Amino acid sequence: MSVERGGDQAAAELERLRTNGRVEMSERLREAREDGDLANNPALYELLEEQVQLERRIAILEGQLAAAEIVIPIPEGAASIGSFVRVRDGQAGDLAEYELVGPIEADIANGRVSVDAPVGRALVGQGAGAVVDVETPSGKLGLKILSVRTPELRPQAREAA
Repeated sequence: MSVERGGDQAAAELERLRTNGRVEMSERLREAREDGDLANNPALYELLEEQVQLERRIAILEGQLAAAEIVIPIPEGAASIGSFVRVRDGQAGDLAEYELVGPIEADIANGRVSVDAPVGRALVGQGAGAVVDVETPSGKLGLKILSVRTPELRPQAREAA
């Protein structure tokens, strides 16, 4: 099983923005400049603002990747960064699966929970069968951990370990 990790996703986005994003922006700016008066060209001003946003996103990704630390998940059954944790809500009985990630990779809508968030902090270090109480903005939440799964590492990651 091969899993694309957050660092890989950020690196891929950065490469795409540096190459295709900049080329497309350059072409769009050239076309807008050809459309007439530069002093009174709202489309050009909008594109220049888009270019600023593009360069800002590139700078953010470069900074994040420069500061990133690669974490190899521990395979001992305890939840850590990179683990997939299946839980049951003690009150509602709802099932959920969370992937524990670093703060910059968090995306709760897609089940990616930061280890710095209340739920993530409560799950880290816990194994199957544990019950954790989490204080959330919407109140106290009791979660029973049903399973902790660590994805198989890609060959490159194994060699580095």
